[in-house]
Amino acid sequence: MWKKYWTSYPTHEKVVPFHSMMKTIVTQKVNCKDCHRCVRICPVKAIGIVKGHAELVEEKCILCGRCVVECPQHAKQVNDVTQSVLQAREAGRPLVLTLAPSFISAFPEYSQTGFLEELRSFGFYAVEETAEGATVVSSAYRDLVNETHQPVISSCCPVTVKLLEQYYPALVGYLAPVLSPMMVHGELLRERYGQDAFIIFAGPCIAKLDEADCAGSQIDAALTFPQLKALFAYRSAATPALSSSADFLSKQIGSSRFFPIKGGVIRSFMVGDETDIDIFSVSGIEDCMEVFEDIASGVIRPRFVEAMACKGGCIGGPAMGVAQCKPIKRKRVVQYAMGDLPARNADQFDAIAAYWLRDYHKTFTPNPFTARLPSEGQIRDILRHIGKVTPADEKNCGACGYNTCREKAIATFQGLAEPEMCVPYMRSKAESFANLIVDNSANAILVVDDSMIVQEFNPSAETMFRVDRETMIGRSLATLIDCSDFMKAAVSGEKVTRTGIAYPRYDIITEQIMIPVKEHELVIGIISDVTENEARRQELAQLKKDTVGKATEIINKQMQVAQEIAGLLGETTAETKSALLELIAVLNAKGEVR
Repeated sequence: MWKKYWTSYPTHEKVVPFHSMMKTIVTQKVNCKDCHRCVRICPVKAIGIVKGHAELVEEKCILCGRCVVECPQHAKQVNDVTQSVLQAREAGRPLVLTLAPSFISAFPEYSQTGFLEELRSFGFYAVEETAEGATVVSSAYRDLVNETHQPVISSCCPVTVKLLEQYYPALVGYLAPVLSPMMVHGELLRERYGQDAFIIFAGPCIAKLDEADCAGSQIDAALTFPQLKALFAYRSAATPALSSSADFLSKQIGSSRFFPIKGGVIRSFMVGDETDIDIFSVSGIEDCMEVFEDIASGVIRPRFVEAMACKGGCIGGPAMGVAQCKPIKRKRVVQYAMGDLPARNADQFDAIAAYWLRDYHKTFTPNPFTARLPSEGQIRDILRHIGKVTPADEKNCGACGYNTCREKAIATFQGLAEPEMCVPYMRSKAESFANLIVDNSANAILVVDDSMIVQEFNPSAETMFRVDRETMIGRSLATLIDCSDFMKAAVSGEKVTRTGIAYPRYDIITEQIMIPVKEHELVIGIISDVTENEARRQELAQLKKDTVGKATEIINKQMQVAQEIAGLLGETTAETKSALLELIAVLNAKGEVR
């Protein structure tokens, strides 16, 4: 029976919505603060750093969503197609929602009745569970495990599918060639509600947004749980009555409601206690990679591997939208699923699976990521550029986001990393610049702690105070100079500036600035020798004083001369006046003047 899953193809065509071809995850560069956190947490290093900003490398990305969750500045954003849902509602299309089975843990603030009421208020025509599609998938998995002799890896998680296609292409043939529960359910809903229906998926998985856009998908819009919740703010004025399928909470779907928890896929198609060591569940990308490595190397050859990218299963998805711990989420899923299994047995399972048994084939194609690799010489050149001349210089601290310095060097060669991402290198560079400035400063620079113990003492300080650095490091500043201003800066936490401070012991006059560094409990003192300037200032002041004295003496002499000249002019004028008056009198006496 299993062979049919490898030999036939779905025939449905999808009307591609307007959001197709948009990136699932984008980076808002304005918010990216050059922290490299996304590089550190990305399991496949699908983040490139260009001019200090992170960029998603699409051909490497497996859409696990970790970068979205972990970005402290929320620079990673998920494509949001809620507007297309609102437009479809405005156009009068019946809105049909397929809910991932983890929904029961994603909306703990609602009762089941309250949750249904919110969906009704928005205007959904029908609401059903993706677990219905999972029933078909689990049936296919059971057939594959029972009838094939090669390993089978579950294909319901789009992240692990991408991981295998891109990084373990040799294992793609082991992927169960079956559509995911979302895709199966999309086809069932299309048949049930017609071509005019607008089918919406909501779940905790970011990769589902990308999967919904693939060829043949009947999903018109895929949303994360937080995006679905955001729709509740757009209540419809004319709320249609939900169809009979709205009573999905009481539907007998079977154990496929266990799908979102670790081990749930296996639980859905295996009856009773299973102790077969060749059938196991693995969750978390790193754990999946370990298993895939062992399968590829032939260390293990399991019959079936339930591979889930998120720790604990889908309840650990990046878009669950709740901060509850996984055990609580798991408990809610189990309780909800167990409510549907009061007396189910193998015959009932066969009846449920047989009802939907049909062709839901999926072909997976290797799509390995390939990148040009540097030679050993090129790696050494890159490492040498950031001060890693010998293997001992390679600290492998991981601060740049890569596990080793060599990995980072390879990423640099490929254009995905920059030399400046190396924290020890940049620190060393900054320290060397700082030391260069301090060592070549004409000013004395002293650093003391809050106990006035000298921590740093530059060459200019050695010259100014006639003592070498080694002698002063670790000693009290009080043995050298009066440190009251340093203490004042340390206590007040404010900069202290002083001028004209004389040190007769060293024949110098100084200007001083004491700068407190509170976070490190240090005070930096910058002392300038202004002895020559002070001497010149005093000489200039004396010159000004002498000049003023000379000028005053000259002015006084000039005033004296002016007064003497004025006196002489006054006597001469009087004599002239007297002579003229006498002349006038003589002329009048002779009658010649009328």
